[in-house]
Amino acid sequence: MAALWRLAIRSAFFGTNHHCSFNRLQYSAAFIATDTFHFGIAGSSLFLNTFGWEMIGSTLVLVLSKTTGRRTVWSWFRFYQWTEMLASCLSVSVMKRHLMVWAIFAPRFMFAAVFTGFCLLLCFADELVAAATAFLKIKYNRNRWHAT
Repeated sequence: MAALWRLAIRSAFFGTNHHCSFNRLQYSAAFIATDTFHFGIAGSSLFLNTFGWEMIGSTLVLVLSKTTGRRTVWSWFRFYQWTEMLASCLSVSVMKRHLMVWAIFAPRFMFAAVFTGFCLLLCFADELVAAATAFLKIKYNRNRWHAT
């Protein structure tokens, strides 16, 4: 199930004419939100246009795996993400003297790093919510015990 989610998210990324290279970024997305140019708004628009599918898809996988009780889907999804990052890191390391390292391997590594960074951010948020929920549950049970 996690592999299908991973494939669907990556297919959405490539299906919207995105590629893991800097010359294929859709720079026109930076100029859609306003009439005047602002670096913050333009950068945010370009970032969301490029990585939005990954953000939405990964968040959906996390939420659906928590609500349906299938925590292994999220675990396997993270495993696939880390495997992709490891493979990208190894390819950059092995091909460091290749002629096309800055055109092919380095941009792919950077995109994988951003994808993995967002996955790591979601993992941190998931653990933070779990810890807060456990703390509130303990506090609620302690208050209920003292009230009786």
